[in-house]
Amino acid sequence: MTQASPNLMTIASTQTDDQCSALDHSLKPTATSIRQRNQHMILKAASEEFSVTGFDATQTRDIAARAGIPKANLYYYFQSKENLYARVLLSFVEPLLKASAALRESDDPVVGLQAYIHARIRIIQENPHSSKVFSHELLFGGKHLPEECKNSLQAEAQRNVDCLRSWIDRGLIAPADPEHLMLFIWSATRTYTNLGWQMSLITGTPKPDDADYKCAAATITRMVLSGAVPKTEKGIKAAAFIT
Repeated sequence: MTQASPNLMTIASTQTDDQCSALDHSLKPTATSIRQRNQHMILKAASEEFSVTGFDATQTRDIAARAGIPKANLYYYFQSKENLYARVLLSFVEPLLKASAALRESDDPVVGLQAYIHARIRIIQENPHSSKVFSHELLFGGKHLPEECKNSLQAEAQRNVDCLRSWIDRGLIAPADPEHLMLFIWSATRTYTNLGWQMSLITGTPKPDDADYKCAAATITRMVLSGAVPKTEKGIKAAAFIT
């Protein structure tokens, strides 16, 4: 019998446990730091294991071995492989949702689109393993993604599409299908993690480095702005000075 996906509030409460109250922190600073360190090690090891072998093939004993802890400690902190997998997904979903806010913080599409693309590239660069886990999960229909995560992602995506549609309706960006424009941005920014092995064939390096990610953000931004922003003096200058 398949275990139900953990509730997002349950997952969030586990994270809240990491942030003890000031009283608890003053009484148990050593225990708190040990718990946080152990949880961090387990999540890092789990991200690496899940990114290589996927959810079904990953064994908790392998995660524990990679983290350098007894397997019992893994269950003490996360109770099950399903909970741990959900936490890995959440560790990527949370910054992804925050990045979406960058798109809507400015009423200038040049500023908003550039900030959004750069934020997504930065998150993928900083979270290469959980990014792969998240992409793999979506590829197979998100069957292990908690329902609350799906709802949050869908709501955030709709707000982003509404923002693009508003810019289109006001003539701030060229007429286009806002849903497909958003899908293009998502796919372009994720490519640098999902197809890293193909990049190595093109660039001759084992994996993307800082310069590759910076170039990726600039290139994708330039492509999006050149197609979306009207050919005004402002738009031309914006595309010319993207870094």
